[in-house]
Amino acid sequence: MKDLSRRSGVSAARRLAGLRPAVIYAAGAVMLLTGGLYLAGRGRIFSPSAPEFIVSSGPVTGVLSSHLAGAGLSPAETGGVAAALRKKLNLRRLSPADEYGVVLSTSGALVNAYVLKGVSRYLVRPSEGGYALEISSLAVTEETLRVKGSISSSLWESMSASGVPAETILDFADVFSWSVDFLTEVREGDVYELVYEQRTAENGRSAGRRILAGVYDGKETGRKLAFRHGDGYYDEKGESLRSLFLRAPLQYRRISSYFSKARRHPVLKIVRPHLGIDYAAPTGTPVSAVADGTVVFAGWKGGYGHYVEIRHQFGYVTAYGHLSRYASGTKPGRRVKQGDVIGYVGSTGLSTGPHLDFRVRHNGKHVNFLSLKHRSGGGPPVRDKKAFLAEARRLLPSEFDR
Repeated sequence: MKDLSRRSGVSAARRLAGLRPAVIYAAGAVMLLTGGLYLAGRGRIFSPSAPEFIVSSGPVTGVLSSHLAGAGLSPAETGGVAAALRKKLNLRRLSPADEYGVVLSTSGALVNAYVLKGVSRYLVRPSEGGYALEISSLAVTEETLRVKGSISSSLWESMSASGVPAETILDFADVFSWSVDFLTEVREGDVYELVYEQRTAENGRSAGRRILAGVYDGKETGRKLAFRHGDGYYDEKGESLRSLFLRAPLQYRRISSYFSKARRHPVLKIVRPHLGIDYAAPTGTPVSAVADGTVVFAGWKGGYGHYVEIRHQFGYVTAYGHLSRYASGTKPGRRVKQGDVIGYVGSTGLSTGPHLDFRVRHNGKHVNFLSLKHRSGGGPPVRDKKAFLAEARRLLPSEFDR
């Protein structure tokens, strides 16, 4: 396992990425690059029978056919290569994260053209009467990285300063989203530890990352541990981290009104129960279903304005009021997953400003959402607890030596 601060040097292919798009002429110049540049077929682009090539490659920054033509292919060759690729690849979905390459002989004849997408190589060669497509996988290496740090301003800034990729920071927040509210509960001095797997393809591009284990120890949250097992994450006892409910149905600025049996209504100016939570947030802020369920109502409901109601398991029903609009497809009968956007914050109905009126009923009775205890809502229990704990100890040994 490697510490992030001591990562090994980048590969030759990775260093060459800074030179692309490149055109390399003649056998002498090409042979200097044989140490790390894999481009075509099942091996390297060089062969004793045809040592001289012109190679053009780079990221797909526009229409692929434009890159092919710019590399020297004729209109007929460009069309033939594109047609062969379309058999297995949607060319409209190529992006700068993907690469193209063209290999010509020094006489200008097409040797091959290829696209690298993810960990797959799509290679086209001229063949009798047309073009042949070959698909192969790039070699992938794996390494395990460990990062430790403390919070000075936010989780994002602290992890970014330690070199953690953006998508991995978001994954870390997702793993702990049922037990830590990173919007309101983060405090200066909180500490974290992250162990993740980095997969890298032979062309130097990332082939994916996944979190193997993590720790968040906060003044407000206490110490939280997470370990990957199967397709989910579990705590040090082998219990699923996935809760029946999200911590909140949106990213909010503040709670403007709490659950109360007697609150003075800001519009009606009378005292009456407020059996929900008001989350103040800008108009248009996405509102998510806090749990899996079925939409049972989506429409106008008096003082609640645009309103959505969702039925969940175990007798729970959640309600979302004062929405500015509904998300596409939000209608009665629709099945939603935890985290699906069902609408957007607004100020419709009896409201003095943009906020979400969020309510929960359990078996027909209103309950205070902020007082609900964690209830596991996902992931089968760990069957082989001994093996699970052995792997957890391997990933975070200090957590088991306390």
